[in-house]
Amino acid sequence: IRWIGNSFGQPPDDPEDFARWDRSRRDTVSDEAYPACDCATTKYLNCTPELCEINKFDDMMAHLSKVVPDLRQLVAVDQKFILFSRAWCVAELVEASMSEIPQNVEIYSNRPFRANDAEALHIYAKLAKLTVQDCKASRKEDKDAILARIPDIPRFDAKLLEIIFGTYGLLSQKFVGFGLLDAAVRTARRSLEVVRSNTDNKNGTTE
Repeated sequence: IRWIGNSFGQPPDDPEDFARWDRSRRDTVSDEAYPACDCATTKYLNCTPELCEINKFDDMMAHLSKVVPDLRQLVAVDQKFILFSRAWCVAELVEASMSEIPQNVEIYSNRPFRANDAEALHIYAKLAKLTVQDCKASRKEDKDAILARIPDIPRFDAKLLEIIFGTYGLLSQKFVGFGLLDAAVRTARRSLEVVRSNTDNKNGTTE
């Protein structure tokens, strides 16, 4: 494996983000950093967004959905469900759904999550409160670019939750006995949206 130039970007300042960034650029067996591509072809990275290919995943997915028969998206979920807190990942999930690309999910365990399990409750609460505004990216510029391409964030968030928990959602069959929590979750989300809206309006009037 050879990576294109410095395609991992600059190391993040946040210790947690740095640890994730550093792991992603290393071989999981040898722990050695992947070598950079040394061919003479000009590399266009995030510093040249117009020419860069890395930041055009949504256009590429929409195109591939039309020209590649039987295209599917495989969602490999990590044990801590961190995937759903990464801006790039949730944006790709929504784009796949919008482009009508069939999605399959693989989770570390086939056992269902039950409402009387503390770990399951923690995961459910974490996913139920998801909003792309709170998701992270290794580069602030990446998150800003993703948010800038979303015209209606509440609608995007609703679509994201539908993809996860909807009737045919990725995790709809995994959570057993959580139906009674839905009303509380929706109320909490509405309250959060009101707080966010009031904060945004206040900031908009004071700037």
